[in-house]
Amino acid sequence: MVILDTCIVIELQRGNPEVIEKVYHFEQQNIFVTPIVIAEFLRGARDKTELLKCRKLIGKFSSLALNEDVAYKFIEIFDQFSLSHRPAVPDMLIAAASLHCNIPLHTINKTDFHFIPAIKFI
Repeated sequence: MVILDTCIVIELQRGNPEVIEKVYHFEQQNIFVTPIVIAEFLRGARDKTELLKCRKLIGKFSSLALNEDVAYKFIEIFDQFSLSHRPAVPDMLIAAASLHCNIPLHTINKTDFHFIPAIKFI
């Protein structure tokens, strides 16, 4: 199982062969995105055609709900690292889902998450 961050989904859309190979190494039902990743990805669409393509790609993956437990984990890690690392809110929501569900995160930007000792990467 794996959680994708927004940069990985963008690279899939661009057809990056390295990313495609790593992501689709997992069975499709074991690939997850969070609502924040979906929102960030769809926000990048420039027109209706591109939006439809984005929706089609995102539709291939399971959505991982941001429930109350994920919210508590988000608050915990955001509070812990907000002063020392100034993390982005969306990144911390993605990290919280990964940590709470104990599912590794697939990202190109490990620097956005590297200071969280418990997080596992693909």
